[in-house]
Amino acid sequence: MPICKEDVGDQVLDAARRCLLRNGGRKVTLAEVAREAGVSRPTVYRRFPDMAQIIRTLLTREVLGIVAAVTETTPLRTADLDAAMDQVVRVAAALRDDELVAALWREQREFMMPYVFDRLGTSQLGVLDILTDIVARGQDRGEVRDGDPKKMASMVLLIAQAAVQSRALVESILGDEWSIELHQALTSYLRPPDTLPPAS
Repeated sequence: MPICKEDVGDQVLDAARRCLLRNGGRKVTLAEVAREAGVSRPTVYRRFPDMAQIIRTLLTREVLGIVAAVTETTPLRTADLDAAMDQVVRVAAALRDDELVAALWREQREFMMPYVFDRLGTSQLGVLDILTDIVARGQDRGEVRDGDPKKMASMVLLIAQAAVQSRALVESILGDEWSIELHQALTSYLRPPDTLPPAS
């Protein structure tokens, strides 16, 4: 049965994911991906100029797919602050445990590092839009302190991303309480000062 044009892109991404995981996250060639997908190299080139673009697109799909899966029952945009930050923590935990993300961090750090230090990727921008909406809605309900929603959402993204990327540094200290402490950090940052419990 011939492959529908609209299915080829996903077929290539699926093949790239299998190749990368089979190779432990180490680099693979576009020719390997084409063979795995059962299509020609020119077919792949018509959609993706190189492996870097394949991996970028694959990561976007992976991250946004995790967000969609975690938030399916309680959409982030309609949740109250505690529920929304619980979802953010669950997304962070799912990314922390994702096989593909972990493999790429382990074996292709030079590819991943620009999205930590230099620029936001497509998936990060998508998550930032969702977080900005959460903050704005929380402000409308009086659950979130005043401030620029996008700037505040950017800090939420930064805190959550750092917690995922650097968790190994404090794994022996936080252990299973990693998610509890991340939730506390996020909600405390966002809540109005007069709703925070007094310092002990």
